[in-house]
Amino acid sequence: MRPEEDVYQGELVRYPGPWGFNIPRSHIILVSDEQLEQLQDPDALVDLSLSPKKDLRSLRQVCEQAAARGARTLMFAFDHFWNQYREGQGNKPRELLPDTDEYISRIAVVSHFVQQFGIGLELSLLSPLELGKGFRRATGETGKWMHVREGIRDPSTGAFSVQLWRQKRWGNNKGAFDVELESVRAFAFEEKQIGGTHLFAVARDEIREITDCVEMDPGCTGVFSAGDYLAERVSIRGNGMADVGHLDRVAVVLTYRTPEMDYFSPSATAFLRDLLERYRKAGVKLNALYADEMHIQQDWGYFSHHDHGQLALRYVSPHLERRFSDLFGREYADFAPWMVYFCSGQHDFLPTTGAASFCQHVLGNTQDEVSATFLFKRRYYHVLEGTVVDLMTDAKHYAEQLAGHTLPARAHVTWAESPTIDDSEPSPLPHYTQLYEYTQSFRWSNTVHQAASACQDYFRWNDFLTGGGNDHAEGGYADRNYFALALACSTGNLNEVPYAYAAHWGMPKEIAQRRSALVDVFGACASPTFQAVENSQHRASSVLMLYPIDLVSVDERFGSWVVQYGYADFITAEKLCELGRVTATGEIAVKNRRYRTLVALFEPFPSEQLVFLMERLVNQGGRVVWSGTPPLLHAEGTPVRQAWERLFGVTCEHKAAATGLPVPGRTVRFCGQFDGIPAQTILTNTVIDHIYPFGIGGESEVVAKVGEWVVGSIRSAGTRGGKAVALGFRPRDDQSKSLGDEVRTWFEILVKLGSYPPSGSFGEVNDNPEYFSRTKPWLAQTFPNGAIAVAPHFRTYEEGWHGGFHRDDEADRKWLNDHPLPSNEICLEQELIHGVRLTYRGEGAVAVRLNGAGDLIAFSGSACSGVTVNDRSFVFSDQRVRHLGWSPVPPEQRVPGGAVFQVWIDSDRDVSVPVPAGLPPLRWWCQGPKPGCRGVPVTTSRTDGAVHFQVHEGICRTWIFGVPE
Repeated sequence: MRPEEDVYQGELVRYPGPWGFNIPRSHIILVSDEQLEQLQDPDALVDLSLSPKKDLRSLRQVCEQAAARGARTLMFAFDHFWNQYREGQGNKPRELLPDTDEYISRIAVVSHFVQQFGIGLELSLLSPLELGKGFRRATGETGKWMHVREGIRDPSTGAFSVQLWRQKRWGNNKGAFDVELESVRAFAFEEKQIGGTHLFAVARDEIREITDCVEMDPGCTGVFSAGDYLAERVSIRGNGMADVGHLDRVAVVLTYRTPEMDYFSPSATAFLRDLLERYRKAGVKLNALYADEMHIQQDWGYFSHHDHGQLALRYVSPHLERRFSDLFGREYADFAPWMVYFCSGQHDFLPTTGAASFCQHVLGNTQDEVSATFLFKRRYYHVLEGTVVDLMTDAKHYAEQLAGHTLPARAHVTWAESPTIDDSEPSPLPHYTQLYEYTQSFRWSNTVHQAASACQDYFRWNDFLTGGGNDHAEGGYADRNYFALALACSTGNLNEVPYAYAAHWGMPKEIAQRRSALVDVFGACASPTFQAVENSQHRASSVLMLYPIDLVSVDERFGSWVVQYGYADFITAEKLCELGRVTATGEIAVKNRRYRTLVALFEPFPSEQLVFLMERLVNQGGRVVWSGTPPLLHAEGTPVRQAWERLFGVTCEHKAAATGLPVPGRTVRFCGQFDGIPAQTILTNTVIDHIYPFGIGGESEVVAKVGEWVVGSIRSAGTRGGKAVALGFRPRDDQSKSLGDEVRTWFEILVKLGSYPPSGSFGEVNDNPEYFSRTKPWLAQTFPNGAIAVAPHFRTYEEGWHGGFHRDDEADRKWLNDHPLPSNEICLEQELIHGVRLTYRGEGAVAVRLNGAGDLIAFSGSACSGVTVNDRSFVFSDQRVRHLGWSPVPPEQRVPGGAVFQVWIDSDRDVSVPVPAGLPPLRWWCQGPKPGCRGVPVTTSRTDGAVHFQVHEGICRTWIFGVPE
């Protein structure tokens, strides 16, 4: 049983769950072992700079400042990112790592000192990147990676020579780590291209090991370094063993030892639990776990450690081989020959134009063998990431038992995101403007890098992380399709603390303000007054899309998105089956959320449970929409095609049903129930855009065609209006207009299906917030507590500014002068949103919440003087105030004798705040220096259902609490 949360409680309010994110924390970020040594003296001045401005402080000073503002947690971690601002470890591997006694003894000194100030530590204690040195000492085991490179072989002599980049050193946010070469092996095979595809069949039982004739040439023909990364160009050659047959290809497989755990080792769990016991015995007080970028060992370079454009490395430890073979068959006990099937795009040795084309190996030339290959890779990624997550989650829960309370671990899992860090062909156009759609300029996604590093699945890591979140809008990428905002809401909804963030950095502050307004409207870790109105919850959506986690298993070039769509929630099929159920009213219930429409974006291996759930949803009156590849196999490996065809009322008879047809430039045209949806162009010839023609059964209606090929159908089911929709193409949606025009195929399809229904309050007018958002200049969202939030869209202003973390104000001013921003004004005149008629003028975002009597009980807005809701006008001031927010204190935050109402003011003028009927007489207090504590009293008067505040600088920009007299 998990222990309880250690809730921060002030005199007037308490901060459980997501409200606890507002409690201040202090931080010390290390960039070298030397700094940890310096901090053994609490009065030594240490360079703690996180910007070009120097920050020299002692541990004592940090603690005194923290205690003064009510911080009870000191974040204490190593992060290599910040050595750009001070002298750090460089590319010298660290000696002091969290799983060593040397580190524990030094951390204990720090912890004992900070406890004098009532402070505990937030330690980077369970980051896979930092666990390995002590594990190797204790067990003799390490992590291992395999590196594959394909070459040509003369079958008559057995001669071959293959060049590849031997890995020497990796760098990431935990420092630089040496990589040790353990072995070199080679495998001969024959490949045969499957006609009309980029696939090459390689029979597994015909792969032959030829390691006995392998030599590695001494020295190297080149050295490559980028940051901390170091590789050497080496040649692996062989001659002989011609008796293995006419095998004219060779796969060289290098195995490296890496300074990390064997996560599959039987000793792994016991080691981590013992490690946590050692921290407890050393007297280290843990308040939280630092969990930024929770991936296994890899280099953080985005595009600089590839072989012929491919990330050719996979984690394969001895215990992984044993686990995989136990799960899926003895043939996997030696994983090295299976690396052939991870070998993609390496035909640079061919004397044809095909040398520059993408290619990948599959188990055979039948549809079943092709699907079996993709299923094998899917299983590898799922087993790898699932094992790492389960191991770290078990350790976290054990640490909580030792601490006696839960340990927040608030961060995001990846160090690079898709589409943000995807690669494209060189262009004079700004890079980020090319990342909103798959086009012929798309080159490579970083998703395979994250998948190989056990961190692509945000939903799986949600088991470990607190709240969850993502960093997609980093480095100057603005997320103008709102995909990252929707993703944050999606992971947050499923988390035990259901409030995730969608961070952004690397943009001028004026642009960051526009982005922050969108964050407030989505509730993706909104600013405090919006958080209060929305009750620390994410916006609500009636559409649930399956996150395409297995796309990388089918074609590793592609990212973890099929469409960047902001008007739905996302979930992986695995988590849907774990947490979801179909209700009697034809909805999918996932925790406390409800959805009428379920969309599969790219789901090549639906589990038996997922197909059953889809069938039940349709039969109960819900809607299921399937797009892209029709499946051949369940995730369990059993046939699924017949069940899938029966569900959707179609047949997949085309010979290319497994891989689809490339038809770039052709047009999808809509008809029948989808008549009126604008035609859509197929953009590329890659698997993401292949079409899958159907045969139509008697119960189904054609709704989309490409030429004479049927690629869309609807089957109505039962008497409750259920619909099963099969779309054998990729519907596009791009509100950013990245290709010149807005494309909204997904939105139009979902509207036709009734997935964005009106409230019914205004007759035939569709006042659904998500429908409103795609048809108006504003973004609108609603929340489970009834709140409504609105902000101006920020979707067509193109990136191009410098994306650095710290800003050059003069350069930003010049950019904005040359590229004027759209107005931040929000002017609503009798707009109809979710049953509310709203008139308002202000800037940025606005949020309102009514009670059952129609009273305005909560509000947040900027540059405003009043609001009219359902023809009731509320005037706050005779002139616009900079910012104003108020709400009742929610029951979760109340304490005996504490506050029941809260107000935030930033104004030069006096302000009136409407209060609901029945609120008792209140005395008002400013928040003191610590969260939730009583500060100075505030002078007010109360008349006509409003409280009037005499505003002065002393009560601005802080909470004012109303306490019953």
